[in-house]
Amino acid sequence: MGTMLRKIAVLADVHGNLSALRAVLADAQRAGATDYWFLGDLFLPGPGTQDLYDALKAVQPQVWLQGNWEQGIDFVVTGQGHWDDESKVYFARLTMYLIKRLASADYQALVHRPIATTMVVNGLNFGLSHNQPERSTGHDLYPAEAQENFDHLAKDHDVAIYGHTHQQLMRTSSSGQLIINPGATGQPYSPYPKLMADQRAHYALLTVTDAGQLAVDFRKVAYDIDAEIAAAKAVQLPYADLYAHLRQTGFTITHDQDLLRRVNAAHGYLAEVREFFKHD
Repeated sequence: MGTMLRKIAVLADVHGNLSALRAVLADAQRAGATDYWFLGDLFLPGPGTQDLYDALKAVQPQVWLQGNWEQGIDFVVTGQGHWDDESKVYFARLTMYLIKRLASADYQALVHRPIATTMVVNGLNFGLSHNQPERSTGHDLYPAEAQENFDHLAKDHDVAIYGHTHQQLMRTSSSGQLIINPGATGQPYSPYPKLMADQRAHYALLTVTDAGQLAVDFRKVAYDIDAEIAAAKAVQLPYADLYAHLRQTGFTITHDQDLLRRVNAAHGYLAEVREFFKHD
């Protein structure tokens, strides 16, 4: 990139929520964004499919990473899935919904993207990853985890930016390098109830002057949650009622085995995924 003022919209963890993505992209455009960086987890459990992919592609992101959900989706698609617990059936049935509605060329582009990269903007070196640079999953970068985990993330970068934990965060490494999480565009989270109640869409807007001076603006954007729930029902999204609960409260049911067992049984989802993802 040439030396000029950059305004970089950094977003992560859309999780199928097209309503939230559109709101964030519109806000970024109004704010004068010159660049877009996406840190992974575009799809599921929300209803967005090809329309969601196209909306992100339209802003021509300079960074487009894959996250642990993309890796999990490809795990199922390439015949490595197992149906030995209800969460895996849930994930596989949502994957089946997605890949029937996403162009195969776009799917292949998605799952061949990196989980980490670096960018240099006006002399500032940014390390970008979904979680840690060598793996897209794990809990080691949750905000209250050990300092050494964040030092590992920062490595040789001036600024390290990651997604995955769904919480907006700014802190430093032991050496003072800046560490940022833009939060989750489609599925914000907080362990603190009063803040969890605010389900606006997250992203961060970075301003980098031509001299390499950085300012960070954590943004939250309101959008029509009822319309997002209606969109999920209109396309007959699997687990649409559970998705409605997620959008209204922020709380996932991904690991609620008893609840998923009842829903999977009621809809015959285990038989569907077994048939669809038959493999030797």
